[in-house]
Amino acid sequence: EVLGFPQIHCWVLAGLTLMPTTGNVDPTLGEENWKSSFMHEEEIAQPGYHRMYLKDYGIWVEQTATDRTGMYRLTFTQDSDADILVNLGGYIASTTMRNADVKKVFNNEIEGSFDTYGRHWGGPENVKVHFVIRFDKDFERLDGWRDKERYSDIDTLQGSSIITRRHPKEELSYLDSPTSGVSAHYRVKTGDKICVRTAISYVSVDNARENLENDAVTWDFDLVKKTSQDEWNKWLGRIEVKGGSQKQRTKFYTDLWHVLLGRHKIDDVNGEYPDLTEGERYYSYTRNIHPKTRTLPRGEDGKVLHHMYNSDAFWLTQWNLNILWGLGWPEMMDEMSASLIRYADNGGLIPRGPCAGGYTYIMSGCPATPLIVSTYNKGLMTKCDPMHAFKTMQRNHMPGGMMGIGDYYLENGYQPGNAGMTIESNFQDWALSQMAIRLGLNNEAEYFRSRSKGWKKLYHSEQKLIFPKNDKGEWLHEDPLKGDGYIEANAWQATFGISHALPELTDLMGGENEFCNKLNHTFEQAAPQDFVFGYGTGYVSYANQPGCSNAHAFSWGGKPWLTQYWVRRVNEQAYGAITPDRGYGGHDEDQGQMGGVSALMSIGLFSACGTAAAEPIYEITSPVFNEITIHLDKRYYPDSSSGKFIIRTYNNSDQNMYINKAHLNGKKLDTFWFSHEVFAKGGVLELWMGPNPNKNWGKKNLPIR
Repeated sequence: EVLGFPQIHCWVLAGLTLMPTTGNVDPTLGEENWKSSFMHEEEIAQPGYHRMYLKDYGIWVEQTATDRTGMYRLTFTQDSDADILVNLGGYIASTTMRNADVKKVFNNEIEGSFDTYGRHWGGPENVKVHFVIRFDKDFERLDGWRDKERYSDIDTLQGSSIITRRHPKEELSYLDSPTSGVSAHYRVKTGDKICVRTAISYVSVDNARENLENDAVTWDFDLVKKTSQDEWNKWLGRIEVKGGSQKQRTKFYTDLWHVLLGRHKIDDVNGEYPDLTEGERYYSYTRNIHPKTRTLPRGEDGKVLHHMYNSDAFWLTQWNLNILWGLGWPEMMDEMSASLIRYADNGGLIPRGPCAGGYTYIMSGCPATPLIVSTYNKGLMTKCDPMHAFKTMQRNHMPGGMMGIGDYYLENGYQPGNAGMTIESNFQDWALSQMAIRLGLNNEAEYFRSRSKGWKKLYHSEQKLIFPKNDKGEWLHEDPLKGDGYIEANAWQATFGISHALPELTDLMGGENEFCNKLNHTFEQAAPQDFVFGYGTGYVSYANQPGCSNAHAFSWGGKPWLTQYWVRRVNEQAYGAITPDRGYGGHDEDQGQMGGVSALMSIGLFSACGTAAAEPIYEITSPVFNEITIHLDKRYYPDSSSGKFIIRTYNNSDQNMYINKAHLNGKKLDTFWFSHEVFAKGGVLELWMGPNPNKNWGKKNLPIR
């Protein structure tokens, strides 16, 4: 069943639903009354295009998009009265719409606004959305409804302002409001088509109209669809693969699609955007907001220096997006870093997950730090000043900043009661120290490097794992499969996530054999469940962020061949399916993060430290493809004469998963890693694969930390 077609698909933002109907549908009965059945067999879902047949109404619905607008083509298969409903009230996805204000501008255009409340994961208490909707044919009349009242042939509508709680214990989420909206009424005949274009703005109706007129310059649906799909093909084509199975190629490009989805521009075509950072923090929300309209600066070419984004939290993206974006889409790292720093310029804090110009406070620590540091250390930061970015992060790593630490952490090196937050904070401190090194800030580098070692106080010498302690220095518990004192993890999953200090962890555990044997045990225990467990359960889980670097830790423990083996196993068992229920079933995908891990496994590259080191590196694993071509963006990689970095495998197969030898640019490579500096110049990595491991390959020269 389909309830409607929303115009906003964002992290804790939703709204403005279109629903075409035929017959005399009573909209006051809500979406459960106007919904329609459909069949997946008749559905097409592709990047840039979606088609669905509404069986209850006999309507084909096709949709595509431009940068800032949506476009629909409705094809009617029977003579009938038709209403295109515009729902502007009630609960949808993760937010609740109320206070709709709609005006008929012409007989083919409406404009208005509505408020959105009730974000489940936090964020600004209210985000106002402005919109313009334009039809390619005049409607006979505009009707409307508010709660249980219906109105005919109207010019304006004021929606309901009532708001109630769905759950008595939830003060700011799970809210509801009576449905309100308008409907464009038509009399249609079999074969008639109606096109609809929509645009929104978080600033004003005028900006929404300017967005519409800038992007939607034609009613030719097929041309807009082609333009959208051409753009997607260019983005997805930044990494080309050959070989592997059809299933593996399908999954790989679906992964890349996820990796590139989910970040939503909130600035309008004129450069204006909302600033909702000022207000009163209440748990994960911001109340009593003082909204402002700000304007992005422009360069000499007249274009804005960067965009502002809405995004899910960057929690532990060092193991997926930070690496993958930098390979094929470096402008995304540059853009996002500049956007996050500008959020802090407005409100003082670097967002974990930015929402419509404000903060959500979801997750923990300051997860944007590894992303911004990685951008700078790879030489990709062009859209904000590096020293200003460093000082902004430095401020957010102190009490009162987004990291969320207090004096106890500064004095003792760990977060009392939470080993997971300690591991995150330590890694983020280490990452900041690496940027300080490149900036020549020696004192700051040493300060944050020393802060990054607090995890050692939580190391349990008998169990050889990391456990939480309370503020008295006592163990909170000693059960390695218990999730208390971690964030969506446990001791088995979290311990090997000390990715900035794996050699030190290896030494503490008693050497390479002990380290790898212990880690191998976790994978053997998790394999029967395909390495997929719920939050904080299981020995290792690739359904969620914590632990999704663990298969790569063997290389740091001196046994890269075990990394090759388990990466192949995890990639096939946890990520290898292409059916709707199994492709991402049970995975906390979070706008492409698990897809990012899967894609990196498929091309045989990784970085346990998220390419945040002062001298970033890439670790080599076991690709599933015969050839991978990464097209290097000349704006960011000008020193590459070929404009490509190619990974080529020989004798590759499901059984031949082990690297027997490697060459980099024609020279023998004995390390399991190579530098980002080499990658940036382009070249060829050649891997000879076999059914048995070469246990001597890749053991030489661990990078210095």
